[in-house]
Amino acid sequence: MAAMGRFIVFFAAFAAALLVRGVALADDDFGNGNDRCIHTDARGADWHGQDRSGQTLEYIDLRRANLRGIRFANASLKCVDLRGADLRGAKFNGAKLTGVDFEGAQLGGATFDGVHLVGIGLARNTTAPLPDAQVHALMASCTGCDFSRADLRGRNLARVDITGADFSAADLRNADLRDASFTGVDFSRARFAGARLAGTSFVGCSLAQAELGGVDFSGSRLTGIDLSGDDP
Repeated sequence: MAAMGRFIVFFAAFAAALLVRGVALADDDFGNGNDRCIHTDARGADWHGQDRSGQTLEYIDLRRANLRGIRFANASLKCVDLRGADLRGAKFNGAKLTGVDFEGAQLGGATFDGVHLVGIGLARNTTAPLPDAQVHALMASCTGCDFSRADLRGRNLARVDITGADFSAADLRNADLRDASFTGVDFSRARFAGARLAGTSFVGCSLAQAELGGVDFSGSRLTGIDLSGDDP
């Protein structure tokens, strides 16, 4: 069972890496004729306040762009690089985001209700400006997403259903994870002190070297998890 759990974690992490890899290739794609991901260089563009609702945007580099107040409602974004972009007040409600990188983006006031996320990157990004409801919306429908090193202390993530995501080294202290479901999620080196875990399901997850001292797993469901090197 443990071997199967490790395989699930490895496969989920591998799939997530492939999904996010398109954005990671962006820096190398310019000027070398490689069109595997980014096709359009719109770095620093000013789309302030534009309405892109319902549109399909693919393979665009929008790093450091001014997208403040933009409307992406029900839009489809695939392989779009939003690192360092100003997305304050942006509306993503109902959007489908695949292989989108938000690292370092300004998200204050942005809304994500009803979004569908596949392989997005929020690693090292602060979600501090977002209220609990929007952080929960980001997590509510997420497959293969990167939240490594995210600061999620005290956040309400109850009843989220997450598959194949990377929460390695994330800070989940005092977070509400009750009745949440995690499948093939990497929580290695994550911090869980004070987290509420009643009814939480961990299937094929890695908790290797996670900080679990004093964590109460009673009422949780643990199947095929990796606890190697966890803190006592």
